[in-house]
Amino acid sequence: MPQLFNWLKGNPDKSSLAYTTVMKNVKSEDEGLSVALRLLIHFQGDVHQPLHIGNRYTKEHTAGDRGGNDFITKSHNKAKELHAVWDSVVFQNHKNPKRPFSSDSMNIFANQTNAFFQGISVDAKDYESVDFSKFRDESAAIAQHVYEGLTEGKDQAVPQSYIDKYHPIAVQRVALAAARIAYMIEQIYGAAKAPVWTKEDFPPLGQPSFLQ
Repeated sequence: MPQLFNWLKGNPDKSSLAYTTVMKNVKSEDEGLSVALRLLIHFQGDVHQPLHIGNRYTKEHTAGDRGGNDFITKSHNKAKELHAVWDSVVFQNHKNPKRPFSSDSMNIFANQTNAFFQGISVDAKDYESVDFSKFRDESAAIAQHVYEGLTEGKDQAVPQSYIDKYHPIAVQRVALAAARIAYMIEQIYGAAKAPVWTKEDFPPLGQPSFLQ
């Protein structure tokens, strides 16, 4: 993430993993910058999800449980393992707009997003930062206890006590991620300046891309 951020700020380390990996898959520096921005936004969101940071090791999962992907739970709102429970913001966001996106699905997505953020606030002191290691460590601290109160198994429902405890935490992590993404973009481009990409910078809708 720091490598992508510095590249977008105009200070690329052309020997870095981020730069060399992206540039192997694009045709120009401008296309590389387009991909770098999308990757950084994606990673900034991901790093706020605790199970993107943690991995549980047990006798059954000696190589780890892939961030809760192998911790099976009773299916609810299409989430049937712990990682999916957290990806859905503890069951809140379980309706995904149809892809590839159309104007109608984007409107649905916008309405869902606006509804999600109603009544949520984030203090500037908490989001005015590009300390990516801090964001990682916050999630890692939460990941230390997200298995508590759960029993693994396809017939084992996530108890209401768990939902009551962790849903507010999951919501706040999403809110922090969103505010920090906006702040990060301001630090890269300035508050009143946005990047301009042409359609040639992006893969066709519905087609496989490097990001996938």
